[in-house]
Amino acid sequence: MARCRPCAVLLLFGMLHLTACQAWQSVPLDAISPAQLIEQDQPDRVRVSGEGVLDLELMSPAIEGDQLVGAVSGASVPLEDIISLEVWKRSVRHTILFGSVWLGLITALGIRSANPN
Repeated sequence: MARCRPCAVLLLFGMLHLTACQAWQSVPLDAISPAQLIEQDQPDRVRVSGEGVLDLELMSPAIEGDQLVGAVSGASVPLEDIISLEVWKRSVRHTILFGSVWLGLITALGIRSANPN
């Protein structure tokens, strides 16, 4: 059982870090309006830039009238002032890269523990 302990520890940390494979993903505002995005996707977090606002992060965003409002902070931005919008989503590229590195480490430790020479 003691020989598998390093593998188990690596596997535990690998699984915990897989949840961190997220990144800000830019939304093209010419393809979809901020109001449509919020109502359709219902993201947990968005980052907004606009007139007088630079990278304002809104948790649990909602549309109230002509404003994009963060339900947690109460901060708001007029929809017509939004220049760029980013959504916090899982990054497939980061997840695949991170998962393959962890798989390589676990495999190397497994081979090493199977052949202690």
